[in-house]
Amino acid sequence: MIATLLALTQIAAAADSIPGTGGTVPHAAPTLPTIVAAARSGRIAVDGRLDEPAWSEAIPHSGFIQGEPVEGAAPEERTVVRVLFDQDAIYIGARLYERDAARVSRQLARRDEQGPFDFFDVSLSPNRDGLTGYRFRVSAAGVQSDAYLFDDTRDDPAWDAVWQSAVTVDEEGWTAEIRIPLSQLRFQPSRLPQTWRINFTRRRIDANERTYFALESRRRSGRVSVFGEVEGLVLPSSRAAMEFRPYVVAMGRSAPAAEGNPFFSGRSTGGNAGGEFRMGLGGSFMLNTTFNPDFGQVEVDPAVINLTANETFFPERRPFFVQDARLLGFGLSGMQNGLFYTRRIGREPQVRSASGATFNDVPGTTTILGAAKITGRTRGGLSVGALASVSAEEQGRAWFSEGERRFVAEPQTVSAVASAAQEFRRGASQASATVTALTRDLPADGSLDFLPARAFSAGVNFEHTWTQKTWALTGFVAGSRVEGTPAAMIRIQRNSNHYFQRPDATRVRVDSSGTSMMGHEWRLQLERRSGLHWTGAIWTGQRSAGFEVNDLGFQQGGERLDAGFRIGYQEITPGPLFQSYRISLFTFNNWRHEALDDVFSPGSWRRAWKRSVINTSANFTFRNYWELQVQGRLSPTVQSDNLTRGGPIMTDPGTTTASAELTTDRRRAANLSLDVESSWGRAGNSSTSVSAELGLRPSPGVLASVGPRMQWQFDTQQYVARIGTPAYEPTFGSRYLFGDLERRTFSLETRLNVTFSPRLTLQLFAQPLLSTGDYVGYKQLRRPRSFDFDVFDQGTATVVAGTVRCTGGRICPSDGRQHVDVTGDGVADFSFAEQDFRIRSLRGNAVLRWEYRPGSALFLVWQQRRSYRDTDASRFDLAGEFGGLWSEPADNTLMLKVSYWFGL
Repeated sequence: MIATLLALTQIAAAADSIPGTGGTVPHAAPTLPTIVAAARSGRIAVDGRLDEPAWSEAIPHSGFIQGEPVEGAAPEERTVVRVLFDQDAIYIGARLYERDAARVSRQLARRDEQGPFDFFDVSLSPNRDGLTGYRFRVSAAGVQSDAYLFDDTRDDPAWDAVWQSAVTVDEEGWTAEIRIPLSQLRFQPSRLPQTWRINFTRRRIDANERTYFALESRRRSGRVSVFGEVEGLVLPSSRAAMEFRPYVVAMGRSAPAAEGNPFFSGRSTGGNAGGEFRMGLGGSFMLNTTFNPDFGQVEVDPAVINLTANETFFPERRPFFVQDARLLGFGLSGMQNGLFYTRRIGREPQVRSASGATFNDVPGTTTILGAAKITGRTRGGLSVGALASVSAEEQGRAWFSEGERRFVAEPQTVSAVASAAQEFRRGASQASATVTALTRDLPADGSLDFLPARAFSAGVNFEHTWTQKTWALTGFVAGSRVEGTPAAMIRIQRNSNHYFQRPDATRVRVDSSGTSMMGHEWRLQLERRSGLHWTGAIWTGQRSAGFEVNDLGFQQGGERLDAGFRIGYQEITPGPLFQSYRISLFTFNNWRHEALDDVFSPGSWRRAWKRSVINTSANFTFRNYWELQVQGRLSPTVQSDNLTRGGPIMTDPGTTTASAELTTDRRRAANLSLDVESSWGRAGNSSTSVSAELGLRPSPGVLASVGPRMQWQFDTQQYVARIGTPAYEPTFGSRYLFGDLERRTFSLETRLNVTFSPRLTLQLFAQPLLSTGDYVGYKQLRRPRSFDFDVFDQGTATVVAGTVRCTGGRICPSDGRQHVDVTGDGVADFSFAEQDFRIRSLRGNAVLRWEYRPGSALFLVWQQRRSYRDTDASRFDLAGEFGGLWSEPADNTLMLKVSYWFGL
């Protein structure tokens, strides 16, 4: 397979060098543009006016180059930049000329948010490692954003610094003035002149133009590695940052209360306080400590209806954990999988109720008593990060007829993660290692013995690039170990990531006496990252059956052998119809390890084939900057090990999917996106969704969007239940029930952002969600490795002397349950809960944010939730359901949060 990719990429490389195709990708290191910094000799007021005498002593630079829309062309408008420094800060002054100042787009937005506005940014890489740096951006309306740059091409927008900027607009265009305190940067001081890496970027919305001091090419992988240079910096000492940011929160809640509930009367008030302390250790390391860290829940998680056995991933929002998260993360195969998932720390308690209790009261989160984090980089290119936290034991309250009792809802937990990354060959190669550990202080009464007492994981990865980062070889290997009681190990072995209980498994089984479990995962990938037109990758990997990281990480999916490839073609030179376009094809295949039972037999691999996807997509940008995305996806027939939720292997007939999305010019005051997707299953499955998003900007400070989405689904393989009695030998004694599910879902995401100034914003969000699920038929799997079912005819229930009888069919509803007669004698043999559902949900919030001084903010937050669920799915009346949503009782929360930044 690797030889195939090498052959393909050799052909692609030859095509890229054919005369007339637009040039070749250079393999020699390009000449770096250089700007000289001058020492500040007079006072500078950061007011957006470059009228101080000090600026006249700085050497101007105006040699920018266009990256978009025509890469390599001269800019339409001139940009002049200057750099000054003193022992406290770096100063950037930019004059951004515009022949018609009315063309400068001054759309307002909240700090760190992107939008259709003109901006100027400066990026700095003090370490000159070609991998890491800092970006500081200011828009023509004065909106700031910043990010930490890492791995050459990636950025962390959650990184926040405290810096100053100001802009002015005049008849010549606009000017930007930026002051970046050295305390916000990590660098090595020296009494000798230093050279840092630097880049400047200018964005002009009216012409959709992006220009650079040092070109960041779309034909070459890399961002930090192509920065230019700034010479003449004399910084003999670094200012170690010391920051303290305390916060206080006051909140009140009103919500429906159950009659007789002693724990909640319908109203409650409360408060919270905590803080974070940051201290620089020398010029290159930072220590962060926190007590009772802010959970940052000024935004609500979206509502989801999950009918699968897999956990839903939600992103982190807490500032302490978001900052520097890239240093502690270790990605695995799969979209969100990784060894460290910060939302495990301070998670919702895992015990939500006491058995037999009438009422329960359990905290929504676990209290974090304290956490500390250290991050930094040595002179030799070693980046390190470590985090440790202690979460308190959380207790719940339960109400019984005899009174209140307390129970442990979550044990005290200590979590730790450490990571180190070493770069080689000036950033062209790097290797890193990560270890995680978690220990729980389980109660002596055994009530939480279903949780592992300890969990560990470790991983090592590498990246080696060559030919100016055109080619890359990457890979990782990771291992895990969990320890606990046999009950905890059984629970893990039987969950959706493992299904060791599968009756036809040949390589795994449930170990009912085990007290630990170990596993590993690895991946190897060869990739061509850069090219005038062609890029591609090929990979292979493995995950063992015992690999488990969900105590402190995030993992979906179990054991597998993995292989796949991707090939892509792009054209960035504007033509008569398209501004640019990209076409790609990728495929991957997963097999169970049972393929190795007879490794040389094709039949063994076919029987172990668990998942496969062949996907082709094309993205076109038209000359008027409308965009069209089309995609086709084929999932062949495979043998699934999760459709029966731990039962025998079952055939998954696979699907064919097609989608198209058309988006108008996003720069305009009104823009529209339309998306249609449809899929067809080989066994009658079908799904169609239609969605749209309308964005409106009636004024520079107002942005509104509304996004309706409607989906129709018919699923012929929705899992319902496993029934053990009466036994059914063809499927190893148990019966596996499925349903034909008709589902209708409507959602409407609505946002309104009002920006009064760069420091004062109001954001409103609402998401109504309406869904019905109507099971129009039930059936039982006849035999393993098939899609053959015994379909139950619908009958009528009668109850005689407490016995349910079905007449006219073998399944009949009664008292909220479906009763099944499998022996054909008219008497129901078993029953299961009614599966039909109707859901109405509303989640919304309003956030007023005021940054009343740099680094300090006040939030006034209102959140509302409404929900309703029953089993009446007879019809989907959109207007009626939408109206009924507003009649549901509301759960309201009002919060006032104030934080204050002390720069010590």
